[in-house]
Amino acid sequence: MGGSQIRKKRTTAGIAGGLLCKRAKIDRGRLSHIERGYVQPSDVELARINLALDELIQAKNELAETAVRVGWPVSAL
Repeated sequence: MGGSQIRKKRTTAGIAGGLLCKRAKIDRGRLSHIERGYVQPSDVELARINLALDELIQAKNELAETAVRVGWPVSAL
């Protein structure tokens, strides 16, 4: 997965770049450069970003499911 694919996956899921950076333990500027294709991440860094993104997407989906179950407006997420 390349930088533009990471950005597309992240933005489609509605995950903020800063949140992904905290979870993946990378600098916000570094993520920006990766997403824009200015730098190529190492395999380890790419794996860390993908894992963090998948975890955040899963957490967001679980929150949405819980919100629906308890009657909380999902649009608030």
